[in-house]
Amino acid sequence: MKVYFLIPFLFFIIACQNRDQKQRVATTQKQAFDYATAEDDYAGILDAIIAYDSSFNEVANFNEVAKTKKPMAYIHQWFIKDSLYNAYDKDVMPDGQRIQKLLGLLGHSQQDSTGYLNQVRGRDTVFIPIQIKKKYNVANHKKPERMEQFLSRYTFHLPILSQDGKKAFVALDYFCGGLCGQGYDFILEKINGKWKVIKCDYTWIA
Repeated sequence: MKVYFLIPFLFFIIACQNRDQKQRVATTQKQAFDYATAEDDYAGILDAIIAYDSSFNEVANFNEVAKTKKPMAYIHQWFIKDSLYNAYDKDVMPDGQRIQKLLGLLGHSQQDSTGYLNQVRGRDTVFIPIQIKKKYNVANHKKPERMEQFLSRYTFHLPILSQDGKKAFVALDYFCGGLCGQGYDFILEKINGKWKVIKCDYTWIA
């Protein structure tokens, strides 16, 4: 008879544990990502991509964004935020990165998965770091000036960092005209304190 009295008590304990676990997960998922703490990493990542040997293609040339009196191209002043989707989402926007892709490329822990979502969930506008603006031609206004409308444009998507801060995924769109451009996906790794491109893939071409 005592066993029957224990069964409701066990169900109560299990329900409390499940509730506490759900609350912890919800709290973790609602944590706002502090973009300011990642600004140095963002600058290092963009530096690594811009310095990356551009001879692998015949269209984009990162030397174009060097600061000169007659610039040939400019970097868009803020990052584009991608949307993340899970494997069960059917309606995926063209620029959406599936969470599984990041899990495979960067890290696959639960903390990684939650971290990726937190990084793109915020509504904050994340601007190109000041370190990059000092070195390269970055548009510092909402709309391109008349002259810049005829220049090539590099638009970086927000770097997505692994939980340990040692790997990053970055998408880049390069536009050189109405029907001219290319897209890239970069994987970077932090080696001896410096970001290095370890993989680059084309994503689109026009």
